[in-house]
Amino acid sequence: MSRLEEIADELYGLTPDRFVARRSELAKEARSEGDRKLAKAVSGLRRPTQSAWAVNQWVRAEPDNCGLIAELAADLTAAQRRSDVGAIRSLSTRRKEVVAASARGVVDTADGLGVTLSENMIREVVQTLRAAIADRDTLDLLRRGRLTSSVEYSGFGPAGVFVVPDPASDTDDTEATDTAPDDTGPDDTPPDDDAEADEAAARRRELEERLARAESVEQEARDDLTEASSAVDEASSEVDELAGRVRELREQLSRVEDELRFARQRLSAAEKGRSEAKAALREAIAEAGEIRAALADLD
Repeated sequence: MSRLEEIADELYGLTPDRFVARRSELAKEARSEGDRKLAKAVSGLRRPTQSAWAVNQWVRAEPDNCGLIAELAADLTAAQRRSDVGAIRSLSTRRKEVVAASARGVVDTADGLGVTLSENMIREVVQTLRAAIADRDTLDLLRRGRLTSSVEYSGFGPAGVFVVPDPASDTDDTEATDTAPDDTGPDDTPPDDDAEADEAAARRRELEERLARAESVEQEARDDLTEASSAVDEASSEVDELAGRVRELREQLSRVEDELRFARQRLSAAEKGRSEAKAALREAIAEAGEIRAALADLD
């Protein structure tokens, strides 16, 4: 496992509120070690939303159950390639069961970590699980526990997931997480009222879906702002660090310049002393020569 993979594995195991601070620490460590490429890659890791974080933790806690999602995706793809309508219908029923059970597992895992998911978050979890069954890239992120936000698949993927309706109903899988109301029982509503109620219910579902998307966009915008602020903090910290080094180097340069000036003064004094010593030596040699001559005359 590469160093980046190790760092990503650590970060995506943290709660979202701790993600940014730890990411900044790890990016700073990489820069201090001279690995700017790694630092940039670490800074580029996005903080997960709460629902994405919950799915990531479920994957870590229950890898075998996560494997059921991958197995179902493979079976649906194979059935679609064979155009096996019977198998697709059967797998669609299984999809509903697997997504509902997996969503409950995500909720329970989050609860065990002290985090309660809201109804909107649970809907995002279900959307993401469905998308993982339909889309290979999303499934890869899910299996690695590296999701950063909820995913709502809108491509073509394994068509069986969407072409064949769920056998019993076409309702949201979130009903298995005990978040949907119980609408069983006798129906005494007049036909006209039924139509109005259906229209109102459809309108409510539409508004709830729009609200979920808007909240998701808002959360992503908040995450982007947090990341941008983190980038500003990191850059500011780096500027402060470099400015501090510049001040230290300037102070060191000033001290060295002072030492150089004093050394030059000592050199000048030493050269003057050497010149005086040379002159004294010449005088001493001359005087010694005169004394030797005088001694020679005495002989």
